Parts: sequence; structure tokens; C-alpha cells
Amino acid sequence: MKIVKMSNSGIRSALIFLVVCAMAVAGCKNQRPFNGREWNDGDGIDFPKRYMMVEDLLATHKLKGMTYKQVILLLKYPQRNSHTDRSFYYDITLKMDGIDTAYFKGLLFKLNADSVVTDVQVFEKTAKKKEKK
Repeated sequence: MKIVKMSNSGIRSALIFLVVCAMAVAGCKNQRPFNGREWNDGDGIDFPKRYMMVEDLLATHKLKGMTYKQVILLLKYPQRNSHTDRSFYYDITLKMDGIDTAYFKGLLFKLNADSVVTDVQVFEKTAKKKEKK
């Protein structure tokens, strides 16, 4: 068996290559193609696969211009409907701190008077931490 000696620059290059590969693999784990059945996996409060699919959903489906009924056929029923401002949204991520919401990420749809989607936005809210007295 022949032993190959590497220079310091060769070792450094190999190490950088391994770190870049590890980062690429780690980054890919949080993305997956949109799947309508998996979109609604969960218990009605937590939907553990949505955060991995939302980017693909936005990239591969022309949501603006769809009717409310078409969105419902694609994503099923939303978690919230607002009849006052013609909008609805789907929970993506919900993190709780006891009984308080610590972090929320949702997918918001806005409709015109004919129930056609005019805008789609991903929005996030982080609760302010309460100071202990």
C-alpha cells in the first residue's frame, strides 16, 4: 500500500471541499417539492411539512389569478378566512412559548371582489419577549 502525503494547501482544499459539500446537503434537507397530500399532513395545529414545500409551491404554481375555489382544491381549507378584507391564510410554522405564540409564519392570499387571487405573500411574526419583573 502506498501512502500519499498531502501538502498543507492540499489538506486545506480538501477540508474546504468537505465543508461546502456538508453545507449543500444540509441546506437541501429543508426543501421538497410541493405535494398536496403532504401539505395537509399534521394534526390541524402543526403542519410539519409545509415549511419545506412553500418555496416550491410559490415557484411552480401560478397562484395569482386563481379563484378561491381553485386554491381550495389545491391546498384544501385555510386556517383563517377574513371576510372584511377578502383574505385567507394557511399556517406554515407555529412555535409556542407556553400558551403564547413565539413565532408564526403563514401564507396569505388576498382576493378581489370576484374572489380571484390578486396577491400572495409569506409573512412572519415574532413575539416580543416579555421582561421578567
